[in-house]
Amino acid sequence: MQQQQLRKKEFLFIDTSAWIALYDNDDLHHRAAVNFFTPDNLRDYRLIPVTTNFVFAEVYAYFCRNNSAAIAIGKSLKASKILRIVRVEEADEVKAWEIAQMHADKGFSYTDCTSFAVMQRLNCRQAFTFDNHFRQMGFEVLPKSEKIDE
Repeated sequence: MQQQQLRKKEFLFIDTSAWIALYDNDDLHHRAAVNFFTPDNLRDYRLIPVTTNFVFAEVYAYFCRNNSAAIAIGKSLKASKILRIVRVEEADEVKAWEIAQMHADKGFSYTDCTSFAVMQRLNCRQAFTFDNHFRQMGFEVLPKSEKIDE
């Protein structure tokens, strides 16, 4: 009997666009986000979800039009037992600024660039996102079948 090789756990970076799609029922990608981001998928694919404090700030700001919703979403993310919120370090910001300058033609936001830098630091290859910028930087974008925003 051949022993089944287990994949080691890998990080799955969760971008602002994915959090918005998960929590905003009116978002174009809401159904795809909810269908993809399930405990079963995370377990089956052996993925550890991570995001950054910069992404957290963007998500909070997006939902601030309804402050009680922003607070509830923020509490949910911070209380999660599986999500790791990684702080952007000074070295990540240096790298992010280099990325921004090297790819000035792409229109990456500074938060995108810090996300890329953190993903590189963590050796994270996959992003749960609906933002094409992650694909442009060479990361694998999940869910695979979903059309993402240009």
